[in-house]
Amino acid sequence: MADSSAPTRVMMAVNESSLKGYPHPSISCRTAFDWTLSKLVRSNPGGFHFLFVHVQVPDEDGFDDMDSIYASPEDFHQMKQRDKIRGLHLLEYFVNQCHQLGIKCEAWIRHGDPKEVICKEVKRVQPDLLVVGSRGLGPFQRVFVGTVSEFCVKHAECPVITIKRNATEAPQDPVDD
Repeated sequence: MADSSAPTRVMMAVNESSLKGYPHPSISCRTAFDWTLSKLVRSNPGGFHFLFVHVQVPDEDGFDDMDSIYASPEDFHQMKQRDKIRGLHLLEYFVNQCHQLGIKCEAWIRHGDPKEVICKEVKRVQPDLLVVGSRGLGPFQRVFVGTVSEFCVKHAECPVITIKRNATEAPQDPVDD
């Protein structure tokens, strides 16, 4: 039987905004975080322990919408350092918010396919709950883009809550976040 006095361990998958870029959190993950704070944590910050995971997708060329040429191993090293710093800035946003509210938290970066990595991290860390944001894509868009949240609901080895972003914050193109 689980220790009822232990804090509830909530894993949150967070990603950067496709509109604003690093270090801004996406609309979906920021909405999920805010919802979790207001609906679950409320006035009991000591009862929760947040676990933030950010999955960086390996970039084929290191630059968005641009072909790249690398002339030395140092070029690759610089690209990896840049990505690491961006991920740390994103996680810093959530850690700072938790610190201000008195919520224990941990944060880390992984690399790979987000849906696979998140489920693998759930298995490794064994949180009580996984919270993921959802862009609320329609059936046509889901076929081409796929959704991390749907995959996690089906495959994560813990309860999963998906929080859809507010309609008022949805960008013109629903794939953007």
